[in-house]
Parts: sequence; C-alpha cells; structure tokens
Amino acid sequence: MYCTRDMRRTRDFYRRLFGLKRGEEWNDFWSEFKTSPVTFCLNGPNDKPKWNWQGTAAIAFAVEDIQAAMRECRRRKAKILLDAVETRVCWMAFIEDPAGNRICLHQRKDGTAG
Repeated sequence: MYCTRDMRRTRDFYRRLFGLKRGEEWNDFWSEFKTSPVTFCLNGPNDKPKWNWQGTAAIAFAVEDIQAAMRECRRRKAKILLDAVETRVCWMAFIEDPAGNRICLHQRKDGTAG
C-alpha cells in the first residue's frame, strides 16, 4: 500500500506507465489494482479520523482470522496502530514493527489472500 494526497493523479500514473487494471475497490480513498497473486493499492486522504491510514508504505499480510491475529499481536505486545476495522471487502488492522515500519493484517471477506 502506498499513500497519496492526489489519488486520481497517482492512480493514473500507475495505469498509464504500467498498464495496471482496476481492482476491487476504486474510489478517492482506496484504489486496488489487479496484480494477482498480490494486491497493489493506493490509499488517499480520508475524512474519517479513525481510518487515517496515511504514512509510510505498508505491506499487508493475509490472515485467516483478523480477531485471532489481533489477540496474538496483543499477547506478544506488538504496537497496534489501528485495531481491526471493516471495509466493504475486508477487515484490516495496522501494527508496527520495532523499526517503525507499518504492517497491515488483512482478511478478505471472500477468503482470498490478495
């Protein structure tokens, strides 16, 4: 996931330069590209403070059960940046590694890992 303040301009850059096609979500806050078997997405500005995902790039790890994954993160004292939230297509949460890198934990509703 890369963050951008200008979703349309950044999205057009990747579409034109690399020919990437539109994926599942496609709006001014979140845009996914079809890059199977992984997902490349852009995160734009948002008016929901609890969903402020702006920051450095983040890798997303697919998990089978977001709630179980968050319990394990708490048990192991991982720094939680954003507890699990539900979107139209998934549940996701953000944690931080010891070096300050953001990690997204991601559970798609359709069971895929993308």
